[in-house]
Amino acid sequence: MELGKQPLWQRALLSVLALILLVFTVPAYIDTANNPGLANLSGEVASLGSIAGAFLARQLALVLIAIYGALNGTKQPVMIGAFGIGFFNLHDAVFLSLLGEGGAGAITGLVIGGLAMCVAAAAARASN
Repeated sequence: MELGKQPLWQRALLSVLALILLVFTVPAYIDTANNPGLANLSGEVASLGSIAGAFLARQLALVLIAIYGALNGTKQPVMIGAFGIGFFNLHDAVFLSLLGEGGAGAITGLVIGGLAMCVAAAAARASN
């Protein structure tokens, strides 16, 4: 039994969303202030051995899962990768809005999260 691949637009959009997150994740390993979600942290909590490190590890893991889903292209990996990016960004956007200043980071999180959830929903509707 061969599993069908998801349409190219879903895989391409998932790849673009993963690469956007990767652009904000990798530089933050050098200086956590490079990540908009971590820019307000200082002292011990901004170190890679504390809150900032846990945040970046979670973000990198979800990006790698999404990249795997886009490369593999079958239904479940695409759905899992898209849901991971969507939930991560929507979750952070809500908390930035409720507990922080909101702003561009929250709006970007809503856009990226919404697009990722559209990919997950489209993949879920596709038949094998």
